[in-house]
Formats: sequence, C-alpha cells, structure tokens
Amino acid sequence: MGHQHVKIRPSTTSRAYGWREVWPMWTVAGFLALVIAASVIQEYRISRPQKSDVAVYVLKPGQDLHLDTATLTPMQLHLFQLNRSRKNVRFMVERTQGSVIHVSLVSCRACYRARDHNYAQKGQMVCGECNGPMPFETRLLATAVNTCALVEIPHKQVGHNLFVSTHDVILLSEGLQQ
Repeated sequence: MGHQHVKIRPSTTSRAYGWREVWPMWTVAGFLALVIAASVIQEYRISRPQKSDVAVYVLKPGQDLHLDTATLTPMQLHLFQLNRSRKNVRFMVERTQGSVIHVSLVSCRACYRARDHNYAQKGQMVCGECNGPMPFETRLLATAVNTCALVEIPHKQVGHNLFVSTHDVILLSEGLQQ
C-alpha cells in the first residue's frame, strides 16, 4: 500500500577522505619532516668534535714528561694526555724553527669549556669553540682575557732535556676551571 522508500544520504560533515583527496597534505608533511631531520643531522655534525691529525701520547698516572728536544721536529705538534679519574688533561710541546720550545695546555682561557673539542690540524691547534687557530700565549696575549691563545705550562729545559711536571699541568688546568 503506500509504503514509500526513502533514500538516506550520508551526511557531508562526516565524510571520510580517501588518499586521493589528502595526498598534498601528506606530501607537505613529509617534506617538512625531511627538512627538520636534515637540520638536526647537520647540527649534530657541526657540534661533534673534529679529529686531530696528530697522535696523542697518553702518560701513565703520575708520570712526568721527559723529552730530548733534539728529537723534536721543528714546527710539529706533539700531543700528550694525562688520564685522571674526573677528566683528561691534554697538553702539547712544539719546537719552533729557532729551536724555542713551547709547552702549553691544549686550551685557552676564553674557551676552556670547549677544551674537549680543540684539535690539531695542519701543524696548529684549532679552537673547537671559535674554529680559529690558537697561537701560543705571549705576555701581551696573556693579559687579554678573551683571546684564544694556548696557555703556557711552566717547564724546565737543560740543554736538550725538557722536563714537564704533571703536577704543574694539573694545577694549571684546575686554575682555568674556576
């Protein structure tokens, strides 16, 4: 008798979108995710320490450094490390063309907190914070607080024999921490 069939339409507000309608949104989201990932990777690569092109000689605990300076090649860096329970302290020795011996911490007064990022490259120390070469400290540079100069370590030289006390190295490095 008079039954009418009514067609029910789905509501347009609860429509499910298929991939054909939303692929531009996923493309943009994927592109943004790639940009963010690339910037994070780049930041990590920049912040990690550079590798030195000079070998580091590790001294035994309490071992002082005794060197025959005649065996040192002029203008070549020689890196040494003291292992301590709290931290490692690195220092270096270099003989100039004029046979002057420089002994210094592998750090400067200005960027001491970045000392683990300092590295040797092409015959000179490079600051891991400033990414610039670090000259040896002179009287003029020592008075300037924010210079990136290598901090000189007291040492003794008699003839060709060089003596560096590990006690002096540790005291100087602890003084820079404060």
